[in-house]
Amino acid sequence: MKLSYVPLLLLHIGIPAMSQLPPGGTTDFYVSSYSGDEVAVYDSTGVYQRSFSASGLDAPRGIVFAPNGLLYIASQNNSTIFLFDENEQFVASFSDPALNNPTGMAISPSGELYICSFNNDQVVVFDLDGNLQRTITGGNMNGPNCGAFDSAGNLFVSSALTGTVIKFDPDGNFLMEFTGGGLSSPMGIARDAGDTLYVAGGGSHNIVKFDTEGTYLGQLTHPDLTGPQGIAFDERGHFFSSSFYLNTVVEFDGDDQYVRTINEGGLQVPRSIAFRPEDATTSVGSDRPLPAFRLAQNFPNPFNPVTHILFDLSETAGVSLRVYDLLGREVATLVNETRPPGSYTEEFSAEQLSSGVYLYRLSTGNRSVVRRMILSR
Repeated sequence: MKLSYVPLLLLHIGIPAMSQLPPGGTTDFYVSSYSGDEVAVYDSTGVYQRSFSASGLDAPRGIVFAPNGLLYIASQNNSTIFLFDENEQFVASFSDPALNNPTGMAISPSGELYICSFNNDQVVVFDLDGNLQRTITGGNMNGPNCGAFDSAGNLFVSSALTGTVIKFDPDGNFLMEFTGGGLSSPMGIARDAGDTLYVAGGGSHNIVKFDTEGTYLGQLTHPDLTGPQGIAFDERGHFFSSSFYLNTVVEFDGDDQYVRTINEGGLQVPRSIAFRPEDATTSVGSDRPLPAFRLAQNFPNPFNPVTHILFDLSETAGVSLRVYDLLGREVATLVNETRPPGSYTEEFSAEQLSSGVYLYRLSTGNRSVVRRMILSR
């Protein structure tokens, strides 16, 4: 199957008010806004950054970053998979008759794309170029929503209409089916570093934990966790789950203790969550060129008074990196010259500035990316 390339993009940037924030990880996370037909982006501290979409993206569900550096988004209502580059620009799409109402997605240890096809009661496997490889089904699979892999390469799929989780071996052979903890309408599945499975109970309003042999280990509930859908872990071992009915994202720490509720960004029926890998721009096993530039989240963030800003160029270009306050006034110029391809780190000192939110913009030619950072004294 050939990918369909269409040069259409709708991108808008949002800047919310500053709030008191607990410390975060080091990577941005992405949340599909099902009824908003867009994906919202949050920085590592949970501050809303922006939202993006593309023409034809209709009811986005699963979202996943692949080893080729691209972001894959399942458009449920038209059974199409959309691909975006690391600057969130739409680059391609594909579909297949085997896909009917795609929901959750996962990348296998071998780098293949596994997509749950809700109406077909199967998991459809593609390579990263959109070529159909095979389909997987078994047990009482009925309305599959999401899949996850354990450290041994076994696949776990939530079956929403049976309230169960189904386990397959790395070759796609059915192994077992299990449930527990009052699990109802299971949605997202994720595993922690210890191979414990966390399953979002969309109908039971809880997160149910199992080991990889299907043994029930316990459950988590919270008033803000109403109709949990997506679930994902960050690099610290914190997990985040989207709340279908409250239009929020809820964070828990590595001890399963509630941390906070994130309600910025205008989410409309949030579904899946994905953390941007640190190496998302590395084109592994792909001949696709890297994007013209990449602007990373500053680190540390929040900061006082010094932080570092990283960016990449894949070609020689005239580049500017400037810092602005929220009124749009330029407060610093860090780069304004022509540079060859490479990775760069610029130090920014805010010794003379007051606490608050600042924006930094990387521009090359007619392209630009804006991120925000927080100075907290």
